Amino acid sequence: MSNPVLSESRWEALAREDGRPADLMTVNGTVTKTAVLLLVLMGTMAWAWSQFWNAGAPNFAAFKPFLIGGLIVALIACFTGTFFPRLAMPMGFVYALAKGLVLAGVTMMFEMRYPGLPMLAACFTTATLLSMLLLYRAGIIKASPGFVRGVIGATVGLFLGVAVLMLLNVFGIGAGVTGMLYGNGPIGIGFSIVCVGLAALNLVIDFDFIENGAQRGMAKRYEWLGALGLLVTLVWLYIEILRLLSKLRR
Repeated sequence: MSNPVLSESRWEALAREDGRPADLMTVNGTVTKTAVLLLVLMGTMAWAWSQFWNAGAPNFAAFKPFLIGGLIVALIACFTGTFFPRLAMPMGFVYALAKGLVLAGVTMMFEMRYPGLPMLAACFTTATLLSMLLLYRAGIIKASPGFVRGVIGATVGLFLGVAVLMLLNVFGIGAGVTGMLYGNGPIGIGFSIVCVGLAALNLVIDFDFIENGAQRGMAKRYEWLGALGLLVTLVWLYIEILRLLSKLRR
């Protein structure tokens, strides 16, 4: 999920803290740092794949501790980097390493069930990123205050709803609803389309956040904050596209 606290008011607060920095944030610098974090993430995925993928099937028994540990560490790193922007650089690398383990597990699971599907999901993720960037640069989609509030509200509502549903499932409540949302029926496919759409719209918020930071003359270290936010959204988009394609395949 993109970071809801990365807003125009947040830039104003950070600018008051920093005064007039010598080295300024740029869009190109943020893109470079995003690419670095992506390389770290993919490198971690490649390592996990080489260690735990054997003869067409993953060794989940051995990989499970890495998967659970990566999930917990990635969550902590994401929130720490978001709420403490000065730590965005180290937390960005920690997130990329930890999330690489998580994505490796998810990708191996889907590759085992649907060979070739993760590669297709990666291609669709890249295409969505480029498409949303072109629409944003062309001014077709604008990150107006109303747009930002609407997308963030819908995103937070989605995640809170899923969290509540998961909590109810622990007590044996709502299993039928969960089955419909994550099943391969019309409701499940529609839910996945909504998730993919929200993830794609969050990319626009990330683009606007990065551009605003550069225009405001923020300190260069905040390029890592923008890179972390964009990476989080890309990971979410990839997972949602993977889920949608798997439902359509079934």
